[in-house]
Amino acid sequence: MQISTKGRYGLRILLDIASHEAQGPVTMREMAQRQEISQKYLWQVINPLKVAGMLRATRGAAGGYVLAKAPEQITVQDIVEILEGPVTMVRCVHLPGSCRRSAGCTARGAWAEIEQRVRETMAGITLQYLLIQQAQNAVASTSYDI
Repeated sequence: MQISTKGRYGLRILLDIASHEAQGPVTMREMAQRQEISQKYLWQVINPLKVAGMLRATRGAAGGYVLAKAPEQITVQDIVEILEGPVTMVRCVHLPGSCRRSAGCTARGAWAEIEQRVRETMAGITLQYLLIQQAQNAVASTSYDI
């Protein structure tokens, strides 16, 4: 399993909005500039997040996007599944009929366990946690050279 650009950008976009929404709704132009993503591609990522209830759009001169949920309620798993679909390692875990060996396959059990652990890890990482990590990284990278 590999997360596509869409999934990676989705996480970056939500972090960007969460980091800057204290100044008001975040515009696509601002996100595109900060994240170095074209506005056209940005729309392909934002729209599914909006439809899924992660983002809320406001119109007008001061319009833009804000989170529709609190950062502690948004997980990496939510973002990936909205933009990429279900997290799956191998087809036979979810479609046992796709392989005639599924019923007694030890390897299938291993893949199911690996998938479960990946899902649990992704579900345990919230946007709030990442915002805290981002703030700590910013403090750690501050130089005090004289």
